[in-house]
Amino acid sequence: MRPELLYKLRFLSGLAEGPRGPLFLVTRIVEGDPPRYETRLAAYEGGRVRYLSRGEARNPVWKGSFIYFLRKEGEVSQVFRLPLSGGEPEPVTEAKNGVLGFAVDARGRVLYWTPEKRPKPDLPRVYEAWPFKFDGRGLLDESPVEVYFGKKKLFSRFPPVEEAVFGEDGAIYFLAARDARARARWEGTLWRYEDGELREVYTPGGMLHGLAAGPEGLALVRFPVEEGGLFAELVYLPYGGAPRTLFRGHLGNSVNSDVRYGAYRQGPAFGEDGRVYFLATEAGRGVLYRAEVGREPERVATGKSVVAFAHGGKALLVEDFDHGPRLVWRGREVYDPNARLKRSFGRPEAFSYRAPEGHEVPGWVLLPDGEGPHPVMLYIHGGPHTAFGEALMFELQLFAAAGYAVVFGNPRGSTGYGEDYARLRGRWGEIDEADLLGLLEEALDRFPLDPERVGVAGGSYGGYMTNWLTGRHPERFRAAVTDRSISNWLSFFGASDIGPPFARMQLFADPWKDPERLWEKSPLKYAHRVKAPTLVVHAEEDHRCPIDQGETWYTALLDRGVKTRFFRVPGEGHELSRSGRPDRRVARLKAYLDWWREHL
Repeated sequence: MRPELLYKLRFLSGLAEGPRGPLFLVTRIVEGDPPRYETRLAAYEGGRVRYLSRGEARNPVWKGSFIYFLRKEGEVSQVFRLPLSGGEPEPVTEAKNGVLGFAVDARGRVLYWTPEKRPKPDLPRVYEAWPFKFDGRGLLDESPVEVYFGKKKLFSRFPPVEEAVFGEDGAIYFLAARDARARARWEGTLWRYEDGELREVYTPGGMLHGLAAGPEGLALVRFPVEEGGLFAELVYLPYGGAPRTLFRGHLGNSVNSDVRYGAYRQGPAFGEDGRVYFLATEAGRGVLYRAEVGREPERVATGKSVVAFAHGGKALLVEDFDHGPRLVWRGREVYDPNARLKRSFGRPEAFSYRAPEGHEVPGWVLLPDGEGPHPVMLYIHGGPHTAFGEALMFELQLFAAAGYAVVFGNPRGSTGYGEDYARLRGRWGEIDEADLLGLLEEALDRFPLDPERVGVAGGSYGGYMTNWLTGRHPERFRAAVTDRSISNWLSFFGASDIGPPFARMQLFADPWKDPERLWEKSPLKYAHRVKAPTLVVHAEEDHRCPIDQGETWYTALLDRGVKTRFFRVPGEGHELSRSGRPDRRVARLKAYLDWWREHL
């Protein structure tokens, strides 16, 4: 298996309701100089897949006789609609500064929001609020956002509108922070617009997203930032009534995969039965639920891990350890864009480590062909509040095919095993370190692995832990790859697009109140102890874990005489490994393989 196999993969996303079956997007990689992604809108109807358009079609929505979507025209995006009867898409909006988001009512009328101004990229920017940048978007604009319903301007405001729906009570509902201070603290507000008046409805504290409208009320997700740990509440608000919490847990599918491309609708969404459908992560799987007021939420049997749904769960995108997303319709798998590659990937072997505290740490090992003992790497997921599980990781399959065993698992901090398990409570590098090292030792005892040829790697939080482990346990690892990592919490606080709220949520610390705590949790404190030859991978436009983190780690190791190499990628952000330009993704994988070949 070679990294270029990536070019042969197809990606399903954008699953949505259609008139006679689900709508979805199919993306392929078109080889060229440079290679690029090409996405087409498709429908499954009448027992077959039918392509509806060529070109970009983001966030498809079916209403009446048309399918509406976003498409980039020149430098900005506009709303288009495609007749179900056939023909070419036609523009619905002509917003000079482009459309940021849209919603469509039952009569096919379009609500959209657009920036009041569009800054010129070569001119200085002036900021008085935070965040002033965001990963994948670059520098943000602080001008007000204008909201239009058709040709009529409803209002303008800053902070900007994030989501909107048409309520069945005749009002329009929006999600937007109350003011700049609330936005900086990740505090969302639900607003109601009717008869020319915008009125605050719900500000519970914490982030709000996933707004959906049903016959008798609204559903949305509340993420209580102050509590730490990526768990959330599914909230139901009757029109004019008091909020009710229907579910609390790890909402959405947070299982890691690098073979998804595009958006995945994971709820909440109202079904035809009036109940609220949504996904949650449980023990390495995406699980479909439905809920209603006065009853316990119930799981909807799907048989596979679910990454997106539509039509009240009749349409699903499902995935597995050795297989990327494919389409299920009414309980039957009907479309797999990668069927020809089905036998290319292996299934890992599950095992677990029982910690001294009594909890089980779930893990897996991908073994290469042959008897062994095999060189092995401990691969650590990002987050920390995500998980490994039933989803394809092309990267790990590639390493196993090259002759390296891969040990991966879900230490404390991971999603899907309860709130207490997910909450690190400021103990980064403590309880997670113990779980990861215990899992590694368990794997070395159980499987034909070479204890003298052990590497460690990971991205984002996984990169942080790679730095941390090689500094804290310099004799344990023979080689390392640290990708889009954190090395210094003190600089991360101000340089990251999530810095202040994330540091407070995870470490309960500020640079001016608790500088010692932030330094204590920074791998840079232990850089002088690192011995493992280390490849540092970082994208230059990463605003989540900014490139200064990788630069600092590389410089520190080089200064200390550690064998190191810096693989830095222009034009990419934090999502390089999942949605970066295809040739850059392949180059990154080759850099990994070269490093393992040289040092492991």
